[in-house]
Amino acid sequence: MGITIKKSTAEQVLRKAYEAAASNDTFLEDWTFLATSLREVDAPRTYTAALVTALLARACDDRVDPRSIKEKYDDRAFSLRTLCHGVVVPMSVELGFDLGATGREPINNQPFFRYDHYSEIVRVQTKARPYLDRVSSALAGVDEEDYSTEESFQALVAVLAVCISVANKKQRVAVGSAIVEASLITETQSFVVSGNDIPRKLQACVAAGLDMVYSEVVSRRINDPSRDFPGDVQVLLGGDPLLTVEVRGKSVSGEGLEQFVSSATYAGFRRVALMVDAASHVSLMSADDLTGALERKYECIVKVNESVSSFLRDVFVWSPRDTHSILSAFPEAMYRRMIEIEVRDTEMERWAQLFPEDS
Repeated sequence: MGITIKKSTAEQVLRKAYEAAASNDTFLEDWTFLATSLREVDAPRTYTAALVTALLARACDDRVDPRSIKEKYDDRAFSLRTLCHGVVVPMSVELGFDLGATGREPINNQPFFRYDHYSEIVRVQTKARPYLDRVSSALAGVDEEDYSTEESFQALVAVLAVCISVANKKQRVAVGSAIVEASLITETQSFVVSGNDIPRKLQACVAAGLDMVYSEVVSRRINDPSRDFPGDVQVLLGGDPLLTVEVRGKSVSGEGLEQFVSSATYAGFRRVALMVDAASHVSLMSADDLTGALERKYECIVKVNESVSSFLRDVFVWSPRDTHSILSAFPEAMYRRMIEIEVRDTEMERWAQLFPEDS
């Protein structure tokens, strides 16, 4: 039942394909075009990982049906999830090519986890449909044209070349040495609350700001089912809970704040913060001693910031870093935190353009 791709073989083939993609400058145009299209704003982030994994499987064994998802489908099927999780994801980290999705198991998402084969996929978001059709059609062509392992290898090389190009672009470090801290705060405020992916950028900003003060800062992907702490960003001390921050891009009520404080203290946090930036938000600080009442009730410290600039002023004031270090480190930290939470490439580029490299 099905075909099992040997892990050692897959690792060897993928490493060889990566080396070819990194050293060559001519690639199969159709596959380059497909891989590039999967980086468009509306393209689901998991599709690149699925494409790389399918081509890798066929490059290892030409009997493989590249559109199979689960090994149980038939005697030509392979496990897309197993190969992706066991080989493709860890090697993308080791070698440094970008899969689009940053999670450990990108195939454990829509539409792949509920189906056994691409031909069975019927439920998919409207804006994702064209991209799924492109990937499915391309992989069907591999089967219909009876691609050999070498032909599949060359297609894989072309796709990896795009992955490498994207990774190299993201490695550019934004340096803010030409501006003062106040200007950095103003620029960051404007950037975070405009454009696309505002909730993700807000969370990345909080994590990057805390990076200027603490060494152990944890930021979770939005809607991460494995989230095991209340709040969006946590500071740990030797692995133990120290501070948790709820990050919101919409109005938060006093009741909402109390619910968060309650869950945070129940989880062991004694420092609890809210960072909210939304035009519709009604200030909680105008309430009569709301934070003081919560502190007495839950025996903790409660801090509320109601704008990006307010939050950054606090963390920069208390940071042990000198001014030059913050100006250099924060733009880079923000960039890397945005990568971590999967902010779209257009916003990443917009951030980098705020801090041009010194000529």
